[in-house]
Amino acid sequence: MAAIVSRIINMSYTGILMKTKLCPHINQPGILILLIALSAASTPALAEFDFSGLYSGLQYSSSEFKATSSTSTSTVSNGHIKAKLGNIINDNLSFEGQFGLTTNSNDKLGTLTYGAYLRAGKDFGQYKPYGLIGFSGYYSYDDVADSDTQAGGSLGVGLEIFGAKDLSITVEYLRMIDKTIDGSDVTFDTVGVGFTYYFTEDKSYFNKNRNKIRSIRN
Repeated sequence: MAAIVSRIINMSYTGILMKTKLCPHINQPGILILLIALSAASTPALAEFDFSGLYSGLQYSSSEFKATSSTSTSTVSNGHIKAKLGNIINDNLSFEGQFGLTTNSNDKLGTLTYGAYLRAGKDFGQYKPYGLIGFSGYYSYDDVADSDTQAGGSLGVGLEIFGAKDLSITVEYLRMIDKTIDGSDVTFDTVGVGFTYYFTEDKSYFNKNRNKIRSIRN
């Protein structure tokens, strides 16, 4: 399993590296931190790393950037692909990081996003609703306009639906940015569907229920 995960991480790293080469002006701190983390995670020294307690996932979202001033409202919508990696703290809490980009991103224009969140949830059998709190940032670039970068506090809600052992479908809404910039109220929202895989069977609701039944029988 560790070898498979390492291969996935290496593929993700290669894609981001190609993106950075195409856009040498993209050197934001959040992206650099992510590259360093991915580099460390993909080294041979971590070949025997215990992934228990970790989870990862992919999500396709619809993103909306809205700027509202006293005289007008400007809205830009795009598709948004996000990847996440998290660590379980206990049955109800976990910490996760996310990195994403809008589907219109290329070597001339686009938007990259990143964030770190504390996730709190509660198991209800097959379903696990949760909330997110943390911070997010984005970096928008355009060859014919000035680039823009912002960061701020974030709030979100989501629902996991477990359909197989350690694998869930996720539905998530996240308000990444909500702040006033140059007299305009600016928001950046994403809502999407994806999946999450847990790298430990002990954390799945299937095994929790199975262990409860075993303890009752014994």
